[in-house]
Amino acid sequence: MARLTGTHLLILAIVLLFLAARLDAWWQDREWLAAADAAATGMTQAEARLQNERLGIDLLPDGHYLSHEQIDGLLRSTGDRPGTFTYRRKPQGIYTVSAQGLDGRQHISNQYLQGYAPFTVSNVMLPMYVIAQRKSYMFDHVQYRGQMDVWQTSREGFLYPRGDCEDHAIVLADWLIEMGEDARVVIGDYRGTGHAWVVLFKDGREYLLEATRKEGVSPSRTYPLALLEPGYHPQVMFNRHLLWVNTGSRFNSRYSGKQWSLRSRLHRRPL
Repeated sequence: MARLTGTHLLILAIVLLFLAARLDAWWQDREWLAAADAAATGMTQAEARLQNERLGIDLLPDGHYLSHEQIDGLLRSTGDRPGTFTYRRKPQGIYTVSAQGLDGRQHISNQYLQGYAPFTVSNVMLPMYVIAQRKSYMFDHVQYRGQMDVWQTSREGFLYPRGDCEDHAIVLADWLIEMGEDARVVIGDYRGTGHAWVVLFKDGREYLLEATRKEGVSPSRTYPLALLEPGYHPQVMFNRHLLWVNTGSRFNSRYSGKQWSLRSRLHRRPL
């Protein structure tokens, strides 16, 4: 019987460490996905949908205020048709955005971020990994029988197994915000096609999160720097209360600075 040399023992130790690491990662994946399944199972469709809120909007920087009744009038003026609508005021320009929800009505974009995290995590890469495992991409016109641009709330985005770019971006951004991160949904285009994604501001850097990505997503990888993703052309970004407009070039790869104008603050309280 051949004797194991020091080299053989070293190789064996490396292989065992590698297998142990893979087993630990596999077990952690099972725990995370089980926690995600439990969160979705414990949620009803009624809990996931948009809740009635009393709204107010501060138009910035002049401080003009829109009441709940004025906002409702603007939203109903769209006929509650599917699609995304922008609202403008001279000389300010765009100050907010709305989109149709699963209830068939138009709502302010910030409202789709509901303050939801399926479960508590500390790794900022983990929410994107869980979403990649749980949610598949499907165009709205396929999922909703010809209707274009229907948005899911962050709870609906986690509960329902299919959605398009803004549905992925909304659930991801809201989860990160709930972790205490400065994350925002961005609306614009990717190489000429309308798109939505997430930008994360962390430790003085801007990271671009392609929420619909399914391949190569891992809790151990870092997000790419936004500056290294020139194919994304941002126009508007928002969190739960604030909305910013890109007043510079659409080919801008920065998400802060003078070209970004803070246009509105949404006040929300349950009815």
